[in-house]
Amino acid sequence: MGATSDELTASAIVAPAVSGSHILRIDGYSRTKGLGNGKFIASEKFSVGDHCWCLKYYPDSHCLKNSDCISIFLHLANNTVHEVKAIFRISLLDQDGNPLPSFRKLSTLCSFSRSQHSMGYELIKRSDLEESVYLKDDIFSVRCDVTVAKEIFTKALPISDVFK
Repeated sequence: MGATSDELTASAIVAPAVSGSHILRIDGYSRTKGLGNGKFIASEKFSVGDHCWCLKYYPDSHCLKNSDCISIFLHLANNTVHEVKAIFRISLLDQDGNPLPSFRKLSTLCSFSRSQHSMGYELIKRSDLEESVYLKDDIFSVRCDVTVAKEIFTKALPISDVFK
C-alpha cells in the first residue's frame, strides 16, 4: 500500500550564502612600484556576510618567486572570528569596469581564520599591465567578488514546497 500525503513529510538542508563586491582603484600605479617584495598597501575595509574585509595590493608581488607580478589578496580584517568560509574572485577591470576573463582568478572554498587570514593570487605581470590598454593615465582597477557561507541548518518543509 502506498503512502498517503498524511504520512509523507519533508525537510530541507539549507546552506545559505551572502555575496558582495569591492572595487579597488590604483591611482598612481607608477609610484607604487618598487615598494618591495612582500610589502602591500591595504584598501579601505568593506563588509560582506557580517565580516570585515580588505584587499591587499602587492605591487611587487607577495613572494620572491613572482616578484615581476602584481598580487591581490583578500584579507579577513576582523580577528575576532574563529573561522569564515568564503569563495572569492579577483579580476582586473577594463576601462568600462568590466572584468577581464584572461585576468580573473577564482578560488575554491577557502577557510579564513586567525591563523590564515589572507589568500590571493598573482593577477598580472607588471610588464603585461604596462603594455596594455587597462592601465590608463597611471590608473587601473581590480574587483573582488566575495561569497561568504553562512551557518547550515535544516528546516521542515510542506510537501507542496519540495519541488518549487
